[in-house]
Amino acid sequence: MRTHQLRQGTDQYKRWEALPQPLDFKVYIFNVTNPYEVMQGRRPKVVEVGPYVYFQYRQKDNIRFSRDRSKVYYSQQQMYVFDPESSYPLTENDELTVLNMHMNSILQIIDNQAKETITNFRSDVNNTLEKIPVVRVIKRIIERTTPIQSILQIAEDETYDSLRLINAELNRIFGRPDTMFLRTTPKQFLFEGVPFCVNVIGIAKAICKEIEKRNTKTIRTMPDGSLRFSFFSHKNMTDDGMFTINTGIKDPARTQMIELWNGRTTLDVWNNRSSGLPSSCNKILGTDGSGYPPFRTGVERMTIFSTDICRTVDIKLTGSSSYEGIPALRYEIDGNFLHDIGPEYGNECYCVNKIPKSIVKSNGCLYRGALDLSNCFDAPVVLTLPHMLGVAEEYTALIDGMDPDPDRHQIFVDVEPYTGTPLNGGKRVQFNMFLRRIDAIKLTDRLQPTLFPVIWIDEGIALNEDMVKLIDDSLMKVLSLLDIVQWVMIGVGLLLAVLMPIVYFVKRCGGDGSRTVSPAVTATTSAASLSMAGVTGERNK
Repeated sequence: MRTHQLRQGTDQYKRWEALPQPLDFKVYIFNVTNPYEVMQGRRPKVVEVGPYVYFQYRQKDNIRFSRDRSKVYYSQQQMYVFDPESSYPLTENDELTVLNMHMNSILQIIDNQAKETITNFRSDVNNTLEKIPVVRVIKRIIERTTPIQSILQIAEDETYDSLRLINAELNRIFGRPDTMFLRTTPKQFLFEGVPFCVNVIGIAKAICKEIEKRNTKTIRTMPDGSLRFSFFSHKNMTDDGMFTINTGIKDPARTQMIELWNGRTTLDVWNNRSSGLPSSCNKILGTDGSGYPPFRTGVERMTIFSTDICRTVDIKLTGSSSYEGIPALRYEIDGNFLHDIGPEYGNECYCVNKIPKSIVKSNGCLYRGALDLSNCFDAPVVLTLPHMLGVAEEYTALIDGMDPDPDRHQIFVDVEPYTGTPLNGGKRVQFNMFLRRIDAIKLTDRLQPTLFPVIWIDEGIALNEDMVKLIDDSLMKVLSLLDIVQWVMIGVGLLLAVLMPIVYFVKRCGGDGSRTVSPAVTATTSAASLSMAGVTGERNK
């Protein structure tokens, strides 16, 4: 049992400290084939291009153990390296047309916050006046002459003028865009960065400073003061927080289970209960997905915590499987992962309602199959399964190019049941954004509201030949040998069960066994005894 615990100096520990092989990180990008038609209000058409394949290396750092060795603390460095061979004929320098995520995000945030400011201002004025009894009478008189409404109207007009001002500065900030789409390369879009706010002055510079202050993880400041957007640069050569996990010394069933992340057992990303207590959506549970506790046979559900999407996810046992001849258990994502969200489904804590004026239900929650990641990304990003697998028709009916396939797009993992080692699997998710008209931004005047796909990723592992041989030699052959020994023991036991009554009967009838037992029976009994001794000796070894 100790072989499954995280103990320094063991092979298990070495494989945990640094993955013996890189993970596969495959990126599929949705190329927009009719960008100018979309700008005129036509239905978008996209084509999946990929996979662009990267090696994802993981190395544990800052490792330290608790005094009783029951917990281990660490951070995990990640590095991505493009794999041209697996990506061929695609290259990092392919030119693609994709949704201009940073421009779309910034415009929606500015639009939403501007309106929010006016709403709050109106509410504050009304609440203040209502709290003062004498003023209530004055308020009624004032409302008849509408000076307060005039003030609010002026404020709204100023907000509209502010958006018009931003509209005028778009060329300086984003490099004279003529659509809401961007011509770029996978290298720029994913890691290197798409430049904007280059050599800006005046109002444009002030707007760029406000963008910089938001400290959004997908936008970074360059030495010359310009900004760059990239989808994954914040993940490259960085860690994803400080983990505290269980080593399994006291309880093997807790091996690699997360105890704390960044010193906490809960997040502050999703809505909490009205009492202020953490909701189930904010709980940090399970493992990080790189390993699981041993002895999985009979375990119907497992839990994974993903820092990429800021939430815990359940996977359920769907049956047996195998990988390269090694028996495994197949776990797949729980069907409720991205299904309907809202108070009527008991999971309203996932309804953060941060994407107003988009295609949402009357209560502000997204339709089935979509999750608002605004609080996780600090941008209006929406999560779905690839190609919008299982997503409501309210979204899928508005775009061409989606081809959902459960075999290609479902999340799964095949786990070796004795050790909890992942043999084969894929974490498959898609990132989308709403594209819509934004008041006073002329470029968006004719846009129709659409949940627009941007990229989907397949992050997973398929053990290489060396790792398969290691598991086969260290586990499967041992299990096979034990299985053989078990059947030999059963056979010997059955043989003795048949022979011993015969010996007993012969001895009893003859009185003196040495005179009545036949040489054949004696030889058979001796052989059985020697066989039993040999098996027993082998087991003791």
